[in-house]
Amino acid sequence: MNRYNINYHRLRKVTILSALFFITVLFSCKKDGEIVPAFDKGNLSVLFTDTFSITTAVVPEDSLRTDLAVYHLLGLYNDAIFGPRSSSIYSQMTLTGTNVDFGTTPTLDSVILTMSYQGLYGDTAAPMSIQIHELTTELSSDNDYYSNTRIAYNSTPIASKTFTPNIKDDVSISFDTITRAPHLRVNLGATFGNKIIAGDINGTNQLTDDATFQQYINGLYITTTDSVTNTSITPGTGSIAYFDMNSALSTVIVYYNDTSSYEFTINTGSVKYSRFAHNYTGTDVEKHLNNDITKDVNLSYISTMAGVKTKLFIPNIKDLIKDGNVVINKAELVIPVEAGSEGNFDDPVATLAVVGIDVDNSPIILPDLNEGLEYYGGSLNSTSKTYTFNISRTIHDLVYNTTVDYGMYLLPSGSSITAKRIVLGSPINPISNIKLNITYSKLK
Repeated sequence: MNRYNINYHRLRKVTILSALFFITVLFSCKKDGEIVPAFDKGNLSVLFTDTFSITTAVVPEDSLRTDLAVYHLLGLYNDAIFGPRSSSIYSQMTLTGTNVDFGTTPTLDSVILTMSYQGLYGDTAAPMSIQIHELTTELSSDNDYYSNTRIAYNSTPIASKTFTPNIKDDVSISFDTITRAPHLRVNLGATFGNKIIAGDINGTNQLTDDATFQQYINGLYITTTDSVTNTSITPGTGSIAYFDMNSALSTVIVYYNDTSSYEFTINTGSVKYSRFAHNYTGTDVEKHLNNDITKDVNLSYISTMAGVKTKLFIPNIKDLIKDGNVVINKAELVIPVEAGSEGNFDDPVATLAVVGIDVDNSPIILPDLNEGLEYYGGSLNSTSKTYTFNISRTIHDLVYNTTVDYGMYLLPSGSSITAKRIVLGSPINPISNIKLNITYSKLK
């Protein structure tokens, strides 16, 4: 099977994660503490416990499909806790129309790649060094592209640039004296520019239509000069920029004959994706992934960019009914942020999700999400620095179901479009400990 063909479990995962983070509240929410189902209160005694043990494990996230992402990431940041992580961009450049005509004797002035800034994670004063290569394999809209997909490219870059990302200031363009919103501009060089023009004048009609052009210019690979395994930037420095590659400001412009220009588009019809890389060498995250006995058992870790996630398991939850049946009135899973662990350059992860796990280790939506996001929870409380989930229905199912319990995952929102990370307390953390608060009633 072609490695890019849609895999059932991957497709289901994409659908589930999209639903988790973009669903609107379609259902009315039940009041906190409401007994479900309703029983005669005269036959119930209301009890509370927060002593059920929870086990956690830090595990690697699967690759994410990034060709459908609204933003694409570029850069390298050396996180003091998680180690170096980076993102590169692969992208087509497509014809604006058909039968492109540069004239009989065109003279290249320059060819400029532009990419519209959307945001930045990291040190705003840190320079970024990038290289741009020409792809040697054609991208196809018939394929799915993931955060670990590699496409062949020419090892000799067509351009390189060192710059400090500027996501705030408008850019003035001398060609047409128009000021445009913040964006990156990279000169792709005369060799590449003349190759584009030659596609019109060399008699092979390479610019007749887009399908022909894609075979002629397969696309661009935009990457950092350093890699996560070979970088000299110190911990806590570097940056990862977010780009809106569907913006009208993201394009390749050929300037020629002093006064003329032609824009190749990079839009929703162009194939493009981000590829992520991480290097946890020497970090406590690596110790957790390797189950090293010297790991810090008081901590858990989560990161975006297909990094790591935390797996939760409640091994003795069925003990709740060892003395008879109960009704779950309320069950809250409280996830605390480890004090002093937040990044220096942006807000914490705004929303987490807790999902179930099936036999194939794929995420499944918990039944509590059907009650709506306001009921389900997961947003960061900026005062207490906690994420709280109402998982009453899930706990009820865990208590009474006879099927195998594979645990739950804690996942970050915006995993394919942001470069954030979070350090959590573990269930045995003496201060920032994960808790499951259960209010329940015994049936007499």
